[in-house]
Amino acid sequence: MRVSLKVSGMTCVNCARAIEISLKKLKGVRRVDVSFELGRVLVDLDEELLSIEQIGRVIESLGYKVERIEGKKRSLEILLFCWFVSLAIMALMFLHIPLSLYTQALLASAVQLIGGYSFYKGAINSIRVRVGNMDLLVVLGSTSALLYSFLSLFGFLPGEPFFETSAFLITFVKTGKFLEEWVKSKALKGLRDLFSLQTIRLKVLKDGKEMEKSPLEVFVGDTLLLRSGDMVAVDCRVLEGSLEVDESLISGESLPVRKSVGDKLISGSVVISGFVKARVEKTFSSSYANLLVRLVEETLSKKPRVHRLADRFSHYFVQFVLLLSVFTFLFWYASTGDLQKAVNFSLAVLVISCPCAFGIAVPLALTVGLLKAYKRGVLIKDPSALEKEIDILLLDKTGTLTEGKPKLIDLKLYDSSALSVACGLAGASNHPYSQSIRDFCRSKGLQGENFENCKEEAGVGVICGDYMLGRSEEGVALYRNGTKLAEFYFEDSIRPEAKKVVDFLLSKGIRVYMLTGDKEDKAGMVAKELGIERFFAKAKPEDKLRRVEELKGEGYKVGLVGDGINDAPAMAQADLSFAIGSGADMAKRTGDVVLLKGLEGLKEFFNIKRSTMRRIRENLFWAFLYNFMFIPIAGGLLYSKGIYLKPEYAGLMMALSSLSVVLNSIRK
Repeated sequence: MRVSLKVSGMTCVNCARAIEISLKKLKGVRRVDVSFELGRVLVDLDEELLSIEQIGRVIESLGYKVERIEGKKRSLEILLFCWFVSLAIMALMFLHIPLSLYTQALLASAVQLIGGYSFYKGAINSIRVRVGNMDLLVVLGSTSALLYSFLSLFGFLPGEPFFETSAFLITFVKTGKFLEEWVKSKALKGLRDLFSLQTIRLKVLKDGKEMEKSPLEVFVGDTLLLRSGDMVAVDCRVLEGSLEVDESLISGESLPVRKSVGDKLISGSVVISGFVKARVEKTFSSSYANLLVRLVEETLSKKPRVHRLADRFSHYFVQFVLLLSVFTFLFWYASTGDLQKAVNFSLAVLVISCPCAFGIAVPLALTVGLLKAYKRGVLIKDPSALEKEIDILLLDKTGTLTEGKPKLIDLKLYDSSALSVACGLAGASNHPYSQSIRDFCRSKGLQGENFENCKEEAGVGVICGDYMLGRSEEGVALYRNGTKLAEFYFEDSIRPEAKKVVDFLLSKGIRVYMLTGDKEDKAGMVAKELGIERFFAKAKPEDKLRRVEELKGEGYKVGLVGDGINDAPAMAQADLSFAIGSGADMAKRTGDVVLLKGLEGLKEFFNIKRSTMRRIRENLFWAFLYNFMFIPIAGGLLYSKGIYLKPEYAGLMMALSSLSVVLNSIRK
């Protein structure tokens, strides 16, 4: 059984790692994928050994919350409280009133308990599972500052107490996290809306009465009432009326589509205008929209190589900072004998270091890139596709470079019953040639013969008993026991955007080759018109696979664009594969990337690939540069020149560092 839980309270990838480690220890858990970006935990479990409730209890025992109840309002109230109290402490520092220091101590303790509560939960959990995170650093820094101030206040240690340090440290970090979450939630709003699809209410007609149900309560055969503004949550077909729908969630195309009696309504589309009664054809769990949710969840659970490296670095970075902080304290205390100075420098090192900048540098940029791609009609099923470089891109001709809807322009019959037989065989296949023959038969009013136990072989044709409808030298032919009964001739037009896409790929230094099952002369004409230097004609599925293997054997990185069905073996072998497909038949498709809007999606993919990887490199560079430059300053390297950082200002800089990574990830 696979369950998906929404979890709040994760502040960085190390929190996600803590949940993953804890759940993997449970007997009955087969696999765990934790998405810090979406606040999602996916668990494959054995129902006989473990329940969903037990999974939830384990997560909540770590200090996180399953199905978030707390909202931003409470977080904002706590943040405002921290700011008010911290400013009050600062005011008391300049007002020499009786019991000023004791009042500061009381207020600082309130900030530590109320504002720092979430940090303490995260720190305790990180210690429990032995995975250091940002919460641990903040807790160590703020608690040490508060403890030192109390010991100074009561005369156990020399020096002056600095209660403002712990208070402002908590306040600055909470401010940064609040802004980070706010900006991130804005960036991911579209993706979160997708996951909330199952929470909408549908109008169902039952015994002549209209009632509301959730998508999970609607079954095949139920009648839906759809009006302007409604979202189609399950796949259905129009029974009465007509309307216009926005299918941009499905195809990336924002132009409205008109639907009338008999037309299919795909889940995920939105009614712009009109009213219909529609019959449910698929339950929510098997509808397109839910398929899309599962695909996106699976995509976000996969981590490309750069993501895994950043996670690993973030984990060990916390341990390095803790050791460095101890070393800084010992160095300054041994060299100066000034305990307050040693404490200040060691605290500054603790809180200025920012593992979160490393932790969110990759996943946030990656998530924003995936969302941007989907909005432009490109579904990236494997995020590692963004890391891959290719030298050669093989483009399938039919359905990729051409419309894929060949029109029957001529035929020759060698038997009087051949056309009726061909119409019957064509009804057993969804191949573009078969669809064209069916359209022709329908236009002539021919029903076609009925056949049973038909089978379709990729690259061969449709076989029904002694008959076979398959490829011939000139087009498609009908055979009976090897004897040709009829020939059919087709014409397919080149896609309008094909030339621009080929030119774009060539401008990026990618060689473009064409694969096709057509003859040399037809293939040559298309290749010449599109400016493709090399093509392979008469290629069956096994030939396409062999071409990919040969080119890879020559040392090239090979990409392949195909229809995702007949080309599946070759696509699986390619370094990077693209499937041309509409949203409606996406479930049948294979490949790393599905081009929902068609061939033009290639341009979008390579542009988004470039911008996303640039954002990731920029984020990692900034995170590295920030820590490389400011940790030594926090440790007192430039103290002799009068340059140093108080712990609370170090905390502010740490918060701003994470925020800068977030802003860079979501900028256009």
